[in-house]
Amino acid sequence: MNPINPAELDTSATNGGASLAPSAMFREGPYLKVLLGLLMSVTIFEGYDVTIFHLCTPDIARTFQMDDRAVGLMASIVRFGGMLAFVVVMLSDRIGRKPIVSATVLFYTLFTLLTALSRGLWSFTIFQSCAQIFLSAEFALAIIMLSEEFSDAARGRGVAMLHAMGLVGVIAGGQLYGYVADSSWGWRGMYFIGIVPLLLVAFLRRGLRETLRFEQVRRDREAMPARATGVLVALKLAIEPFRGPYRGRLILVALLWNCVGLVGAPAVTFFSLYAKRDHHWTSAQIGHAVVIAYVIGTLGIMLAGWMLDHVGRKFTTGLSYVVGSIAILVLFQSSSHSAMLAAMIVTVVAFQGARTATATYSAELFPTEIRATSYSMTVQLLGQIAGLLTPLIIGSLSKSLGGLGNAVAVVSIGPVIGAVLIWLFAPETRGLRLEELTLAPVE
Repeated sequence: MNPINPAELDTSATNGGASLAPSAMFREGPYLKVLLGLLMSVTIFEGYDVTIFHLCTPDIARTFQMDDRAVGLMASIVRFGGMLAFVVVMLSDRIGRKPIVSATVLFYTLFTLLTALSRGLWSFTIFQSCAQIFLSAEFALAIIMLSEEFSDAARGRGVAMLHAMGLVGVIAGGQLYGYVADSSWGWRGMYFIGIVPLLLVAFLRRGLRETLRFEQVRRDREAMPARATGVLVALKLAIEPFRGPYRGRLILVALLWNCVGLVGAPAVTFFSLYAKRDHHWTSAQIGHAVVIAYVIGTLGIMLAGWMLDHVGRKFTTGLSYVVGSIAILVLFQSSSHSAMLAAMIVTVVAFQGARTATATYSAELFPTEIRATSYSMTVQLLGQIAGLLTPLIIGSLSKSLGGLGNAVAVVSIGPVIGAVLIWLFAPETRGLRLEELTLAPVE
């Protein structure tokens, strides 16, 4: 990775052009609790939506008469929607964090309703893909806003709390699946339920404020001579992270997300199908397994948050990758109920920790004026290439390799590669201010 040369950076631009004391760059007081509570609502629905999509995969496949390859293609198209979230998140570096978050809630609600009403495979796939655009944008902006507003000593734990609240949605989805999926409502009922709480969120989010760091960037822009706006400016902003000293960091973080995606994507897409079709689990058993795994998975998130702030980013991220790789290999090579359940729990604990750790890196390593664009590019665009292609590849290879278990085993090496990249190239960012990180070389 290309090291960052501090001499190449303009510190006034990095810090928003103002000589602010460290305490002035983040908020303090009761508003932080309000902010955290409102942003946690994002991750609740992110957890619920992702869970019901993957739990309902066998039921959706049966409704639309799909084989493994068709399931993989559908999952890849839906994931492509998450990649398109890059365009939405990029706008927050021009317009602001708050207005874009508010817009994503309304559009996600609309497309979730349309998903429930879909009457064919293609309409379901398109509507769910569109819903993922705004759901992914919501989650990215929540991470960015929290990273910009929380103190440097608490940033890792704050990100961990956002991920932990996503488990509330996972648990709700898992608990409801055993009842709703086998009722007359079927899998559509899961999506109808999912839109109800979202109607309240749009009202609650009126309490959000723009982040102090972005407000400073906006004041600096207003003080500068008028600049051109429009599509060309937006495109120039989108490629800004590729230029200058931040290119190496962008490539590193994108590679890390792809290493996780090699395993994470097929695991969540095919676990329900693997358990229900290949090992004859009931809907209730699958729902209970997901709930148990994600309840215990909270430990992985909170432990990762504590370790990020006390042990360090490098060790925490690398350890979670290696443990997750081994666990998912065992999961898809097991046949007994108890062995699969135990492996599922360890897999969820490890990968919830891995997501928390990698998301922390993604928000830390870039300056405020391109933070949203860089985060979205590394997490949702370039970082999702493996997640986009792997479900389709797994579904296509399933028959020739002797089943889903063997097909998933092929890609289980992905997180181990990620751990090696972390050891060789990732910087240690524990305890450093965001402004300091923009000047620190990549080790």
